[in-house]
Amino acid sequence: MSPEKVSIVIPVYNVENYLAACLESAARQDYDNFEIIAIDDGSTDASPSILEDFCARHENMILERIDNQGVSVARNTGLEIATGDYILFLDSDDFLERHAVSTCMEIFRTQQADVVFFAANVFFDGVDEGLKKSFRGERVASLHGTCIPAHTFFSRSIKLKSYLVPPYLYMYRRKEFEDLRFPPKIVHEDNLFTTRLLLERERARVTCIPDKLYNRRVRPESIMTQKKQEKHVKGYLVVAQELLKLKPTATDSETAAALNQFVQLTLLSALNACQLTHAGRLPLHMRSKLVMLFARTKVERGKAKHILFSVFPELRALRDALRKTVRM
Repeated sequence: MSPEKVSIVIPVYNVENYLAACLESAARQDYDNFEIIAIDDGSTDASPSILEDFCARHENMILERIDNQGVSVARNTGLEIATGDYILFLDSDDFLERHAVSTCMEIFRTQQADVVFFAANVFFDGVDEGLKKSFRGERVASLHGTCIPAHTFFSRSIKLKSYLVPPYLYMYRRKEFEDLRFPPKIVHEDNLFTTRLLLERERARVTCIPDKLYNRRVRPESIMTQKKQEKHVKGYLVVAQELLKLKPTATDSETAAALNQFVQLTLLSALNACQLTHAGRLPLHMRSKLVMLFARTKVERGKAKHILFSVFPELRALRDALRKTVRM
């Protein structure tokens, strides 16, 4: 048996139609030393019985049930239980390629990496494929290659507009990130978790490979496909607040600039979600929050006007009215 153990952490909530395929993909990995940790996050469909049946047939599976608290708490619960040397996350409506674990472990053995990033095959199940641009599973080719510092990988990813945050698109060495956890009870938690993973450990190193080891199902009513709600706005704002607290250990200006850019992108996502949620009429308290957080970033002069008019569309209307008056 391989000396190094891998923990596959699977948060589960009401996915009876997809769960069996997910669990089977984890169980049939061609690596011989791994555990499957399934966290039932208070499912109310047939998922619990599917989990119990599967657990009875697989000695390397651990099943834990918790009250419904969201994917962050479920993943954190799995991290507390995990005994593996490496962590791999798997969403319960997706599935792994058979060689996913062994491919990553070969990279860990041959390179001094703490994180191995890989790609995904994205497929659409019951949703419009017109959404394809919103769901990327591959990074640009220039990010692939030898082992590099994690903060360098972050900076390059942001610069190349190829920063993918889902935690199921990488495997990491548990010892190096022992205390890293997901922020509870918010959506878009991946933005913070992955960024912390890359920026909070000065010596952490990353290898990125082009192999499609993961199969990502895009389906109706997932967090990414459902209609924007207040929780999406709140999630982005909480993430932005926490990102602003990060003090990258790397002293290079590129990392700081990339982090500043990512915070602003997160805030723009919050602004867009807020406009969709409130039909373009932003509540005053949301405007105040956005302005306060944007003010804590370094905003280029050219972007400042765009942000101001987006948060306060009345100013744009007033400007246009004044221009029209002047021309008369």
